[in-house]
Amino acid sequence: MAQSFSSQLPIFWFNILDSALEARVGDTSEFWEGDDSYQALLSADSVSAYQLQAAIAHIYQQFGYELIDIFSESAEYFDELELGPPVLAMLTAPTLTQFCELLSRYSIHIHPLLKIFSRKTDSGGLELWVVTPEYVDEITLMTHMSLGLYYGLILKLIRRYLNAPNQLVAIHFNRHTVGEEFLPIFERVFNVQMKQGYPVRYFFFSEEVVNMRGREYLADFHLGLKQMADKQLESVLESSMLFKVNEAFKTVPVKDISQENIASTLCMSTRTLNRKLQQEGINFRRLFDKYRLELSLTMLNRNEANITLIALELGFSDSSAFSRAFRKWTGQSPGQIRQNKLEGGQ
Repeated sequence: MAQSFSSQLPIFWFNILDSALEARVGDTSEFWEGDDSYQALLSADSVSAYQLQAAIAHIYQQFGYELIDIFSESAEYFDELELGPPVLAMLTAPTLTQFCELLSRYSIHIHPLLKIFSRKTDSGGLELWVVTPEYVDEITLMTHMSLGLYYGLILKLIRRYLNAPNQLVAIHFNRHTVGEEFLPIFERVFNVQMKQGYPVRYFFFSEEVVNMRGREYLADFHLGLKQMADKQLESVLESSMLFKVNEAFKTVPVKDISQENIASTLCMSTRTLNRKLQQEGINFRRLFDKYRLELSLTMLNRNEANITLIALELGFSDSSAFSRAFRKWTGQSPGQIRQNKLEGGQ
């Protein structure tokens, strides 16, 4: 988990949080480890995850649960034009489903360690999954608090797309590690419904919301923005080893994935691969486990195979090994996830 703190995040995360703080207290340098560090951030292109989380911890110590209000205020300082075509392409998509697909595609511009992807449900709804680097047993108070900053921005983009600033949104998650008073505060500030007991964090949109039309769709305008966004994405991905490894995973049967063959696919040594991933705040095992978690959740939701076959397809020796790993990742067994689905538990 500590490795992820070395990752560099887009500087706008510092800018929006600092702006919200500055509106409250004036001088904010104490939240950023002193004046020297603060001045360096003012002219930087990125902020480390460690610096951001340390600031959030400091804010929580001073403001308590009012931190959630500060997150909400931070989102208001986010300028969609700052990220250019990727965000504009999302906001001009023809449907909420395509908005979510583009948010997933361009999520590296927002937060390189948040794996975002969407999934349609059997009932016509839509889930927007947000997979973080932590396993369920690593989720801490500050992890939950920090997610509020990221969720605040994603919620702003969702509501801006729907042209519905007060749209109620459901957030499903596994469990929380803060006091019971946290959930109603979060629900009040962000106008969301928080529901526990799910294997992964995701926004849930009912069929009614999925079918909402918030703005006029201009096909040529959207296509042009998407083409520009894809070019911008290509330039970013040239230097992202995390993305390259995730793409390499897709070219190899899951049961055959290893550090050696992924390194070979990327034309480098295993040592070089590990070093480059560590520079981006992640390690190979954790990245591979997250990939297997995504695949397993998808297969369990589709009811396409029994748990033993899923285990073998994902490279586990048997269903017991898969179940142990899955419980470590999510806090629940594969059977519980499938049963929840059969019972209609959205």
